[in-house]
Amino acid sequence: MSLTPAEQKVRKLAKLSGNCTCANCGTQQNHGFSTVCIKFHTFVCNMCKTSHQAISHRCKSLTMSRWTDDEVSELERKGNDYARRTWLKNAPPIGTSGRPRKGDDVNVFKRFVVQVYEYKRYYGEDDGLEEQDDDDDDDDDD
Repeated sequence: MSLTPAEQKVRKLAKLSGNCTCANCGTQQNHGFSTVCIKFHTFVCNMCKTSHQAISHRCKSLTMSRWTDDEVSELERKGNDYARRTWLKNAPPIGTSGRPRKGDDVNVFKRFVVQVYEYKRYYGEDDGLEEQDDDDDDDDDD
């Protein structure tokens, strides 16, 4: 069976660098993740997928699901970088203050997913700027 254009595109989106790192826990997958959380338009690792599904967030497989043009358009517009700029904007660093990292117990992941997506604990408005690794505020190029 050949892939539809939407299915081809979603597989390419999965391989974009921003989508190869799970927004929630920082797990990296060189060739992208095989699952998308549809409600939040993010590519997620298996532990985060389990956590989303535990609270009834719909997840779809890249390979076992059919994809619509609308779903793919939303993934293009959003994806993991968008989640980092909004849902996780004010989240603690990975592995601290309850934010999971690879190897943590699944319950750590579940608690974090509930805090992030159900309670909007770390939510911030999207300013369109990428996350920066340093805290240098001297770079005001506006």
